[in-house]
Amino acid sequence: MLLSTFELLLKKITPDPGTISGSDRSVLQGYFLNLSNPTASNLRLRLRFNATTPSIDPDQLLDILDTGGSNDFSGSLVPDGSPNRFRYDFTLNAGDTGLFILQPNILKLDPKADQVEVRGFVEIFILVPFFFGSPRPLLLTPEHRGTFLPSPDGNGEFDQLAVSLPTSTGASLMVVDTLVNPFFESSTVTIPDSLRPTVPVEALEPIVNNGADGASIQPNLPQILTVMANRIQSIEESLATSQS
Repeated sequence: MLLSTFELLLKKITPDPGTISGSDRSVLQGYFLNLSNPTASNLRLRLRFNATTPSIDPDQLLDILDTGGSNDFSGSLVPDGSPNRFRYDFTLNAGDTGLFILQPNILKLDPKADQVEVRGFVEIFILVPFFFGSPRPLLLTPEHRGTFLPSPDGNGEFDQLAVSLPTSTGASLMVVDTLVNPFFESSTVTIPDSLRPTVPVEALEPIVNNGADGASIQPNLPQILTVMANRIQSIEESLATSQS
């Protein structure tokens, strides 16, 4: 589902200082997203970044995830079916809050020589490995945060900016859609016997079908489907926990 817009910048405010000394300072601006999981289940999340003109060049960008009090640089944007679309998957534990950052990579880029300018929109999904999965609430606070760098001649200080971005719903609490994605396909997953979907037939109320051959007893199909759906959801939550 749609989350917000985003704008990544590493460029001069003006091409030259003109009549205002130091106005050719550069700005480094990134996309910051605070996420809170108020549910009782660990959730596997996907952020999808879409940008067309100009498109995303992941080699120019740096993605950072902080869900445990320290920055994790090990993740990376992955192409998602289009040259203009990239995704980032991660797990957010039950009751936990994390921070995701996407910004121009000044560990590799030179603010005096390189320029980055990317605009687009962000989507967010909760990944589930099966077809059963209900939307879940998340608290989402997207921002643009930036730093004004000194001008090439050394004028100016480091200054900061922070701008809250409106979400697609206008609220911070969003009920996020699920996306069926078998993210365990790279390895074999063994489901414990205790989590295998079984239907307790003795607990189901039978229904009577009076057909031409006389009365016959059949299981109550809606009850069976409800039991199966609940059992599959418990498997999803267990698998998400094992991947956290």
